Amino acid sequence: MGLITTAEQLAETIVTDPERVAACVGRINRFGGQAVGCSVLQHSLAVYDSVAGWPANVRLWALLHDCHEIITGDVVRPYVGAWLTQQQVDIDQRVRNELRLTLTADDAMAVTRADVWRGGCEFQKVHAGRLVYHHQMPVSDWVDSVRALLQEVAK
Repeated sequence: MGLITTAEQLAETIVTDPERVAACVGRINRFGGQAVGCSVLQHSLAVYDSVAGWPANVRLWALLHDCHEIITGDVVRPYVGAWLTQQQVDIDQRVRNELRLTLTADDAMAVTRADVWRGGCEFQKVHAGRLVYHHQMPVSDWVDSVRALLQEVAK
């Protein structure tokens, strides 16, 4: 088991070993690693919760939307420049292509809105020194949801 260094490896690992992907994003704390107790995994579950009524492809993307951070890391927003942003966009597109995950502009916007809103809530809580998330089993919740949604999207 080598490092995940490409979008194609990331997509393959999402399908074949979602536990590994969940463990990786679970170790990445938000806001450049500064927000202990606020991981990318927990954030992804919160974004997923925010799009609960949307179709399976949107819910799956909500869980996967920050998986590129396994490759790029989590960078504090003011320091995310055009080059890194483009790399993340490219990784995301390649992952979606590999998974045959299609999104309309409205689908993508739903995830983006939920992402920005949850990020703002996280920032306020972290800045105030408050606990952000209370998920009891975030890895298993994420893995179970990804597996189920991959099957649903494949139909």
